[in-house]
Amino acid sequence: MIDTWLFAALCFGVLALCALLRVIPGPERNDRIVSFTAAVTLFAAAALVLSIAQGNLFILDAAIIIAIILFAGTLGYAKFCGGKEQ
Repeated sequence: MIDTWLFAALCFGVLALCALLRVIPGPERNDRIVSFTAAVTLFAAAALVLSIAQGNLFILDAAIIIAIILFAGTLGYAKFCGGKEQ
């Protein structure tokens, strides 16, 4: 019998891979940034659920750090590019 937490982590991982596949054929740079942000957020959610399933706090710390770096990177991109297509 599969554990519910592991199944949730697997579902988040599959959703993240689907979002990551959207990065490559994105029509504009901003669309690719949004899909990459969604993919990394879903990977962080999968790591969070996996941390709960395993009872390992190291995975939780890594997921939090990844989410913070992603948030800062998205804000930096928005500030310096100003929403202009380059």
